[in-house]
Amino acid sequence: MERIVPNYDKNLNRYLVLESSSKYFLLDLKEKTGKIEIAIQDGLDFDFLLINYENVEEVHFDVPENVNVNVASLMHFDKKDLKITADVAKNSTFTTYFADFITSDCKGDITVNLNGEGAICRWHLASLTEKNEHKEFAVNIYHNALNTYSKMDNYGVVRDEAKLVFAGIGKISNGMHGSKAHQNAKIMVFDKNSNGIAKPVLKIDENDVEASHAAVVGKINDEHIFYLTSRGLTEDEAKRLITFGYLKPIIKGFEDEEYKEEIINLIEGKM
Repeated sequence: MERIVPNYDKNLNRYLVLESSSKYFLLDLKEKTGKIEIAIQDGLDFDFLLINYENVEEVHFDVPENVNVNVASLMHFDKKDLKITADVAKNSTFTTYFADFITSDCKGDITVNLNGEGAICRWHLASLTEKNEHKEFAVNIYHNALNTYSKMDNYGVVRDEAKLVFAGIGKISNGMHGSKAHQNAKIMVFDKNSNGIAKPVLKIDENDVEASHAAVVGKINDEHIFYLTSRGLTEDEAKRLITFGYLKPIIKGFEDEEYKEEIINLIEGKM
């Protein structure tokens, strides 16, 4: 795969994604700190790989009209706090795949503003939280225009004495008819001292809309463990297989085979 590095404006601390023959971009922010702006040229349609921004505190995406953006982020280092914001204009789609294997306490604050008619946000998060880690992800999507759409999917596995919190707000403002906001949060708890919390919230100030949320927190299914062990797997192998199936869907957001393989190895290694 050809990997193209976007232009960087040192004065503005901003990356500018320009038109290219390739639809794949690699943005390595490992050496960057503070807040990073990512601006995208009008009318682009591409997949964007965003990795290694362990020292960045905030990332802001400026998504103009008629753009389809796929942001895939693999996090597997120490990271205390991270703020992600995005402003999405008319007839544009902002899709995010966030694979969380962060090895420390972490607080993620994500805000997406659907500012133009027909704007779309699809958010996907898969989190593996273990040991004594305490992670909280707050994902807020605001429908500020007509006929906007959002779908939020948060999946997590928590084990040992760790704690994982999914909080989400889907807000449709008054007058933004034809908009749709959907949330889905699922956390699988492995051990008796593990703690999983899902807090979905809908704030709806308009009648002509669609809105829904679902939240499930529960321990690993004993019947699934029994079935797999009865087929010759050990209990640890059964748990590893179930975890892999629970978190594997996040891989579809990563076009690069190298990162797909890394995610698989991280899941298998941690379990």
